Amino acid sequence: MKGLRIICIFALVALLVLGSVGTVFAKGGPAADKPGNGPKSQGERQGFTGNVTYVVDGNVTIDTEAKGSVILTLTDDARYKIPSVMNQWGTLAQFKSYFEDGNLIALEGRKVVALAGNVTGTWEVLKLMALPVPGTEPMHAHRTGNVTEFNEPASGNGWLGNITIIDVHSATHTFGVGNDTVYRPRGIWAGNITVGSFVTAVITGKQKSEDLPVAKAIVLHAAYRPVD
Repeated sequence: MKGLRIICIFALVALLVLGSVGTVFAKGGPAADKPGNGPKSQGERQGFTGNVTYVVDGNVTIDTEAKGSVILTLTDDARYKIPSVMNQWGTLAQFKSYFEDGNLIALEGRKVVALAGNVTGTWEVLKLMALPVPGTEPMHAHRTGNVTEFNEPASGNGWLGNITIIDVHSATHTFGVGNDTVYRPRGIWAGNITVGSFVTAVITGKQKSEDLPVAKAIVLHAAYRPVD
């Protein structure tokens, strides 16, 4: 009789366990399968504004005031714009065409505004707009390459210095450098520019053809190209 009671007890426990499992699945599955338990950022959209600090393999790192450092992935499905240069929203290919050799490294030091979505745990750009360099007129040209000569402007009297760079096509470009030339990223100044530095010189409108074009901004890039 004692053995029979033990068998009955185990049978009753088994029935209760199976019944509870059946009830859970009848309600739509285990708790882990319920919607809404994924990452809180899944499907989220956010806007970001900040200075680009690094560009590599289609990923753009920007330094924002509110959210710190954020990595945004550029996609072919997103829309891109550069005010007063590329006034209409365009494709990634069109956006790249406005940079030397289509190299987005020229974005380093520039301020951008972006709308991005987070679906897979990374922020993918939906819209991105590159703003003009602060304090300058709309950009109409820029040259990227290694510095072969750099003479800082003397303070006062409006005396110009000059910078010469050699691009990937081995063409040289010389521009004036004034006291109002700005340097990027933030914290960079003329003393950081040396022979061999990999830079982008930003040239703006209203230049007199008989004068040496003046670089309104010089962007020092984190990556360097060796000088042949």
